[in-house]
Amino acid sequence: MYRRHDKAFHQTMWAALRANGTWAGEVWNRRKNGEVFPELQTVSSVRNEAGKVTHYVAVFADLSEIRQAQQAAEHLSWRDALTGLANRALFLKRLEQTLGNAQREGRFTAVLLLNLDRFKNINEARGLAAGDALLKAVADSLGQILHADDVLARLDSDEFAVLLPRLELSLDGAGRAALIVAEKLRTALRETIETGGEAVHLDASIGVALFPASAQETASDELRQADTAMHQAKAEGGGRAVFFESGMGETVKARYELERELRHAIDNRQLRLYLQPQVDAAARQVGAEALVRWEHPERGLVLPGAFIPLAEASDLIVAVDRWMLSEVCRLLARLENEGQVLRIAVNVSPRHFSRPDFVDEVKRQLDASGANPSRLVLEVTEGLVIGDVADVVAKMTTLTTLGLHFSMDDFGTGYSSLSYLKRLPIHELKIDKSFIDDVPTNLNDVALVETILAVAHHLHLQVVAEGVENEAQAEFLKARGTVIYQGYLYGRPEPVEAWLARLHASTASA
Repeated sequence: MYRRHDKAFHQTMWAALRANGTWAGEVWNRRKNGEVFPELQTVSSVRNEAGKVTHYVAVFADLSEIRQAQQAAEHLSWRDALTGLANRALFLKRLEQTLGNAQREGRFTAVLLLNLDRFKNINEARGLAAGDALLKAVADSLGQILHADDVLARLDSDEFAVLLPRLELSLDGAGRAALIVAEKLRTALRETIETGGEAVHLDASIGVALFPASAQETASDELRQADTAMHQAKAEGGGRAVFFESGMGETVKARYELERELRHAIDNRQLRLYLQPQVDAAARQVGAEALVRWEHPERGLVLPGAFIPLAEASDLIVAVDRWMLSEVCRLLARLENEGQVLRIAVNVSPRHFSRPDFVDEVKRQLDASGANPSRLVLEVTEGLVIGDVADVVAKMTTLTTLGLHFSMDDFGTGYSSLSYLKRLPIHELKIDKSFIDDVPTNLNDVALVETILAVAHHLHLQVVAEGVENEAQAEFLKARGTVIYQGYLYGRPEPVEAWLARLHASTASA
């Protein structure tokens, strides 16, 4: 056996062989090429007829691959697979140790949570591979700025955390040290990030939590406080460092409570279906967009802007989507039975669309309701096509084969790509309200709308203009082609039963 084993090891092995006639254990051995490797070895005594040991037989198994797998698993349990930085588990462990030291010594330090501003736009524009390369470059750049004792971790996507383990005598001193580090990090991001031979200028929103504020605080509390401050920095426009203040915790609690109540709302039939008319140039209703409202038992009617962002941050948006799709399909079946030839558009979130069972879910809803697929319009956003384009095209093609139509919502506000538009089975473009607001007075918006209309005309796509609120906007659009109008000029969103009553009344008068 390789001389890595000491004298006591060999004495123990030989004692077992003499006493029991066998020994088993892990040993280090050397290959012919000089490589040292671990093996599981079993040694047995072989005796003759007189009971005397004549020789020994050893059987061994090479443990190299098992040890390598164990080491890899150990590494992955504490390290981020993409950047090699500490992961959340290791960061919390180090944070807990530093917090304990600070509490024992009566000193102070800080944790910083850093989130890249507008990284999602870069990721969507350049693709996931380029995004990963950029995150590696960011990790390297941040690591060069920090002190050797500082702990840098990647917690999630474009979110990094920094622990400053050196303790300060005062809370003010810890705050100054944290602010200096935060500004160094932001400066590094703005000036030195390179990937793929190209310089990228980034900025970050940084949340800072100083600790300990009390003996009861835990490492998770500190990280949560930094997260709260980071979101405040985002809310203030990004590109800044914000220190946690106790009042921020109330905002987090309110957000958590609203999310909990929304989950309850989906299960307890508190969501409401609203419809907003879509009309042609003669103001005849040809369809509607389905919208969701939340009838809260205490808060009253909650508008989408207050709860949809919460839902989109979790899988709740999938539950909301499924509820909407079910309601719209049942409404379409009802309209079909009444002889109403109208189309209904419903939004689909990228999170829902990306699920493997999305196509089957749509089919189930159509079959269960008996709705005519040709009357259903699924509104998707431009961000949907960033990533696995082949998967997106396959799903959309399958559904269009059934007769469904797809509308590109908020066209022009995201990553507009005519090459993607050419590949996707899109039937209509929806001009965002932000472009309609200032036509015909704003020449830039006029040019943008005219360009979208020209693209739609050449690609034989229908156009829906949302946010049409006055006659000047309507006349501007009418003069430039065939458009479907949606906006307060033609009708506000209203509960489904009120919308149906108005529809029946207009049908009767006609």
